[in-house]
Amino acid sequence: MLNLDISKVIAVWGKAPLKVNPYQCLPLRYPKSSCRLCVENCPTTAIEIKEDSISVIDDKCTGCGICYNLCPTGVFEMTNFTADAFVEYPQDFKEKMIYVECFKVPHKYSLPQSLRLPCLAYITPSLLLKLISKGAGEIMIRDAGICEACESRCGDRIAKDTISKTQELLKDIGLKQKVSVIIEGISINNLDYEGNRLKDYKDDPELSRREIFSMFKKETKRGIGGLINKEKPLNIKGKKRLKKVLAKEREEILNALKEVIADKTGDEAQHLYGNNPMFSSVNIADGCNMCQLCCFFCPTDALTVEDTEKGQGILFKTATCIGCKLCIEVCPKDVLTLKEKEFLFYDIINQSNTTLVWFDKNVCEYCGRVFTKTTYDNLCDICLKEKEI
Repeated sequence: MLNLDISKVIAVWGKAPLKVNPYQCLPLRYPKSSCRLCVENCPTTAIEIKEDSISVIDDKCTGCGICYNLCPTGVFEMTNFTADAFVEYPQDFKEKMIYVECFKVPHKYSLPQSLRLPCLAYITPSLLLKLISKGAGEIMIRDAGICEACESRCGDRIAKDTISKTQELLKDIGLKQKVSVIIEGISINNLDYEGNRLKDYKDDPELSRREIFSMFKKETKRGIGGLINKEKPLNIKGKKRLKKVLAKEREEILNALKEVIADKTGDEAQHLYGNNPMFSSVNIADGCNMCQLCCFFCPTDALTVEDTEKGQGILFKTATCIGCKLCIEVCPKDVLTLKEKEFLFYDIINQSNTTLVWFDKNVCEYCGRVFTKTTYDNLCDICLKEKEI
C-alpha cells in the first residue's frame, strides 16, 4: 500500500501535515478551559495555544498524529492520511487476521500483507470499527519495540489506550472480533535514519513507477488543499460565531456502530446496553438557574435548550457528548457533573435526547412578564432583584 507523506514533498514550504481548525479548540471557545491535551502530549512541543490562537511550529512537528488522536473536538486533521483509503485497500479480508504496523518498520522486517500507517497513534476507535465493519476477523497491532527510538516516542501508548476502549465497546456489542497488540520487536541496530529521525518506509516496493506517479498527484492535491483551506485563528470578535461541530472521529464512530450493529434485529438491537468511557453522561443537580451557558459553550449539540410555551429545559444527547468537560467549567452554579453511565446503543445510533432539567413558565405576579420559574417565588428575576434592593 502506498501512503505518501505529502509533508516530505512540500517540506521546503515549512508546512506540517496538519490542518488546524481553531474554531473547535476549547481554550479558544472559553479561555478558562483546562484542556491542553495536545500541548501536554506533543512529543516535540510543536503546539502552542495563546489567548486568541492555536498554532503548530512546522519545524518541530513530526506528523505523528498524537494530537489528532487525543483532541476530543477534532481540531487537528492529518493531510497525509485518510481512514477511508486505509480500510479500502484490502480487496477481501473477511474473517481474516489483519496486521497493522507503522512506516518506521523496514519492508524486509514487515509482517506479510500488513496494513501500514505513519504512526500507531493514527489508530483511532473509528478506524478499528471500520475494519471490523468491512469484515476483519481479528486485528493485530504490531508493537515493534521501536517507539522509544522514534521522535514521536509514544505511538504505542496512544494505540494501546485506543485498543482498550474499542475492545470494551466490541464486548458490549457482543461481537467476537478481537483487537490486540502483538510484541514482535526489531533490533534498533537494524533501523535506518534520515538525519536524526527514523526513516519512513511508506512506499510499496511492488508498485510500478506509473502507479506511484498517479498516487503522488492525488496525494499532492489532497495535501495542498488541506493546507490552503485553513480557517483564520479565532479572536475575540469570533466569539459571536461559536460553531457547533461534531468531530469527524465521533461522526465516523457513530456511522461505524450503525454498520456493525446492523445485523442485530428486534429486541436484541433495542436492548443492547453498553458502558464505555467514549460515551459519557452529564447530570445537572439542584441549583440550576437556566442560564444556558453550558448549552452556549458546548462544542457539539450534546447540550441544547428546549423552549416551549409551557417551559424551558436542557436536553442531553449521549451520542454527541465528547466528554470535554467544558460545560462543567462554564457553569456558574457548579451543578454539572460528568460520569460514565450505562447507555443503550439504540439511543446512540439514533442520537436520542434526554431531558436533564425542566422549568415551567409563569407570569410574574408583579409585572406580568412571562419568565422561566427556577425558584418558588412567582416573581421574575428583575422584580426579585428590585425587591431585594
